[in-house]
Amino acid sequence: MVLVRHLIGRAVPLACAIVLFSSLSAPAQTPAPSPDNFTYFYRDPTPEHLTDIFAHVQSAATSWNVYPPLTGLLAADFKSHPEHIDRLVPIVTDVKASYAVITAARLSGQPAKAELLRAKFASLGFDQTLNAEFAGIPTRFEDLRITRPTHLDILWGASFAAGDSRYVTPIIDYFAAAANTSELAAIEIAKTTIEMTGGPKGTIAALKAKYGDAGTMQLIYAATALWAITANSRQHPFVKQTVTEYITNHPGAPATKALSTLTGIK
Repeated sequence: MVLVRHLIGRAVPLACAIVLFSSLSAPAQTPAPSPDNFTYFYRDPTPEHLTDIFAHVQSAATSWNVYPPLTGLLAADFKSHPEHIDRLVPIVTDVKASYAVITAARLSGQPAKAELLRAKFASLGFDQTLNAEFAGIPTRFEDLRITRPTHLDILWGASFAAGDSRYVTPIIDYFAAAANTSELAAIEIAKTTIEMTGGPKGTIAALKAKYGDAGTMQLIYAATALWAITANSRQHPFVKQTVTEYITNHPGAPATKALSTLTGIK
């Protein structure tokens, strides 16, 4: 399971939901929903399944990286089923899990509930990484602006709550905003994505000289989004449909060409 890749001398968290159970080279599969594969939660969106997933993550996770997509899943679920929050509260035993529930409650439009939970879980301690990664999370998904891979993870997790394309569209738009600046940018992003997945080396190393630190990180984040879109379009029909709609509605755009090339969708 690839969660972190070191690029241009610094750690860049990749959108972990995209590679928990698949890779760009793997054939499409549709495994049964299970606690250790919550990317298919939408096929069995029951409160019992949600509880099983939450308990499993707490017992199995050794890194913070799995919590952003879990947070997105919880937030989308809490938005439709606010009563599920109190179902999970009694089984919170880990500080990272507490951050997930608190942040999910806030993002689902229940900031007052989130603050009550923050006070309730204060004795579990403080997690520096998640505190930083979740800083500035709004009270509505519509107001979430992607500025880091963690935000991609949150949106992917939300999409898996009900197989909802509304959470995929902002990810495609984020990638497209970078790719559509020029044909060259789209090519650089596509080549970076290919390198991330084991393809020819050299693109990432050359980016810094061309675009500087900030520009390089923007392209790498866009490539991370493209990697996620490509992998998930092969695994999830609702993602493929969302990509197809973008390609249909944006003929000839640099982002469309990159999407078509990597996903095989025309």
